[in-house]
Amino acid sequence: MRGLLFWAAFGLLLPQALWVRRITPRFQGAVGEPSGRVSSPNLNPQSNESDPSLQVVGLGDSIIRGVGANEHSEALVGQTALSLSETLGRPVAWQVRGKIGAQTSRITREASQVEWPESVDVVVISTGVNDLLGLCSIKEWRSNIEGLIQAVRAHAPEALIVFCGLPPMDVFPSLPRPLRWVLGYRARHLDQVLGETTEAFERVVWVPVQSDEAPALTTEMFAGDGFHPGPRGYQALGQVLGRAIEVFFRTG
Repeated sequence: MRGLLFWAAFGLLLPQALWVRRITPRFQGAVGEPSGRVSSPNLNPQSNESDPSLQVVGLGDSIIRGVGANEHSEALVGQTALSLSETLGRPVAWQVRGKIGAQTSRITREASQVEWPESVDVVVISTGVNDLLGLCSIKEWRSNIEGLIQAVRAHAPEALIVFCGLPPMDVFPSLPRPLRWVLGYRARHLDQVLGETTEAFERVVWVPVQSDEAPALTTEMFAGDGFHPGPRGYQALGQVLGRAIEVFFRTG
């Protein structure tokens, strides 16, 4: 029923969707090195700078590519690494491999081309919005998520895989009403399926960003395109992911 409601509403709003796509500015990804290492002032007294870093790899769409941020250290993976270093009290090394506009199927192919570290502790994945905009079916979405998890597992068998939940598109400044309501409705549906799909896998975590624990998105958290996070949005989201990863490592 939820799928039928979406398709019926979206069909009526297709002209508005095409107009928004035409006028929305196209931002580039973050610049600078797509990798780094952070060490928090709160390092565990029993650790030191020569200790092995927690290895974090970011994989996915424009959110991983850092669209809306100036540098990768300000974007999602860099901010998640910073949060982890502060909460776990250990150095964190990170690298990103993101493609603007990538759907889950392309991200899965990209996983086989990543120069994976010898040991990977965490893989942060952002995907879904482009699948939604590409009118992916629920069945295809579920299958693609399963395929992506299997592809990552082939290269990082022991890593914790963390899926960033789909954003609340019904608050995106760039989306006019009623289009934003319809896309927000669909995003919640895909996000629910993402959570259900990941439950079947060990060491795979879905972190919803549409929850009471996540900060409410305000206009100041968006980039100038009104569609991607800005530095403040990435900082808030990185802290949400960092806390979820910290809980996993502390509770096992």
